[in-house]
Amino acid sequence: MKLIKYLVFIVFFVSFGLIYSTSCTFDNEEDLLKNFICDTNDIVYNDLTYIFTDICSVCHKEGDTERLGIEMDSYLSVKASMNTGLVLQAINHTGPYKMPFQQAKLSDCDIDKIEAWVNADMPEN
Repeated sequence: MKLIKYLVFIVFFVSFGLIYSTSCTFDNEEDLLKNFICDTNDIVYNDLTYIFTDICSVCHKEGDTERLGIEMDSYLSVKASMNTGLVLQAINHTGPYKMPFQQAKLSDCDIDKIEAWVNADMPEN
């Protein structure tokens, strides 16, 4: 009986050690992403639709007059909105508006991609 208790204890102890050593780590986001490279070369509108469609156009869509005429639901409306100069201020949190509204600021990489696209004269494809 003592042998069985001893074996159960050993199995439990080894199992716990294996699970503990392979589970959660204390890596922080900076350490995990230190080798991440944000590619801002040759950005076109289609590369950014996940931002404009999934985030921006939820509030900024055609016919929405309460949003200072900023519409983000098509290529032409996004281009026109960017030309106002308000969008880049809002996503960089440097102007009076902080976008996206009541959400975390876009990642630095996403902002860099949008700025690169604007600086390249906002190509569609």
